[in-house]
Amino acid sequence: MARYVAIVVALFVAVFAPLLAVLEWVGWRLGATVPLSVIAAEQSHDRRLVWLGTFKDYAPFKLERIKQVQPEVLLVGSSRCGQARAQMFRPYVAYNACLTAWPLTHVVDFIDRATTAAKPRVVIVALDYFLFGDFLAEVWRKERTMDFSQGIDSHRRKLHDVADFATRTGADAAAVLAAATTPQLESVDQNRLIGTEAIRGKFGFRDDGSVMVAPPYRAIAAETLSRGAQYVTSSFPGAPHLSERQFGEIERLSRLARERGFTVVAVQYPFVESAGAFLDTDEAYWPYSGIWRELRSEQTARRFSALGLQFHDMSRTPISQDDQNFFDPAHPSERGMLKTYLVLLGRPEFRTLFPKIDRDALAADMDRAKDEQFDLYH
Repeated sequence: MARYVAIVVALFVAVFAPLLAVLEWVGWRLGATVPLSVIAAEQSHDRRLVWLGTFKDYAPFKLERIKQVQPEVLLVGSSRCGQARAQMFRPYVAYNACLTAWPLTHVVDFIDRATTAAKPRVVIVALDYFLFGDFLAEVWRKERTMDFSQGIDSHRRKLHDVADFATRTGADAAAVLAAATTPQLESVDQNRLIGTEAIRGKFGFRDDGSVMVAPPYRAIAAETLSRGAQYVTSSFPGAPHLSERQFGEIERLSRLARERGFTVVAVQYPFVESAGAFLDTDEAYWPYSGIWRELRSEQTARRFSALGLQFHDMSRTPISQDDQNFFDPAHPSERGMLKTYLVLLGRPEFRTLFPKIDRDALAADMDRAKDEQFDLYH
């Protein structure tokens, strides 16, 4: 019996050890199994490197980048602020850590980690009405948890991603070998792609943390924008009132800001005009748009002020009237983000935090790329 077991084990090792070795080699070459800290450091030396791995690795990767960058201005939140660029805050060092946290409990947890790794002076949080609904918060809390452990289970998951990458090529060994041995570039700026998702999707996170608009989203932007209110309400369920449970997370953030010595600026970024108009006026949806109305109420403004937070609701400005400022109804493009900060810099409360920003220079950036929807900075 012992001899039989030994033979089986020997056969298993003989068959699977080479396969595992090949998988490990491909994973390393694609950047899938390279430690996130190593990739983060490499991106500091090569701004043309664009990384994207699986969703669970977004936040731990950006945490490693925050350690490298040591930003004075840190942006945190969901995909809604993913198009903000560091150049919009020059001469201040800024890093876009959006796409790291969706429910407010994750937002505050990430800021806790980030302000331990670095000492930002200002933290800009994407604060949307739908974040104050308990139902969506609970769904996201379960579905969008990040993997900060980066242990053996994480490595196993990444090897599975490599196998999945190979499978999606149709198990074409030549295609996998080419991806592993030849620099893979995206088509907009010819940035080098690292990570299975970056190579497959042809986009990823730039050195400033901003995310490129993926090619499929560029192709269908006009059609998606036409969906307006339907897109927003189907993506983000509403609620009758702001949840006190979720507001408790804002209070926790306020305490953290006082303890760590940073200023919190909360921004509700623009939506396309048709979506905002629907939330404002549709009577049938009224029971679900309560959180939309209450977020901008005077009572809520007083609560934010008492907590020492700036809150700027940018969802009802002329920015919303131009589809060129978006790539879908809920996501401002680089153009939309730059216009948002130009408006904010015209507000004394916001301007006081950034006295060195040359607003005229940012306006000139807009003029130079006046016909560009997606990429203002290259």
